[in-house]
Amino acid sequence: MEKKKIIIISIILVILVIIALWVIGVIPVQIAKVYGTIYMRVNFPRMQLKYNGIEWSPYHGAYIISFKDKDNQVYGCTIGPKYFPVNIGQGIFAIEETYRSHYTGTV
Repeated sequence: MEKKKIIIISIILVILVIIALWVIGVIPVQIAKVYGTIYMRVNFPRMQLKYNGIEWSPYHGAYIISFKDKDNQVYGCTIGPKYFPVNIGQGIFAIEETYRSHYTGTV
């Protein structure tokens, strides 16, 4: 019976820690970083974009994520929503346009 109590309390504590990390933004930032990096690798492979940084923008209501290419040119876009950032937003069209003009020859 005592072991059952300890296991239940441990599970509850782990769940509370996960919720706390999610609410204060630690987990959403990691989700945005991983999702954004994968998105850039899949959609713009020839640009060789590397993750540069991320920060929350209350003005945009989303995270601003930035990447550098092999020539140290910085590109950025928004990614949101706040607690489950998997939607790429403002700024992606400029990256797409640059990719098309420099790497595919079409505009």
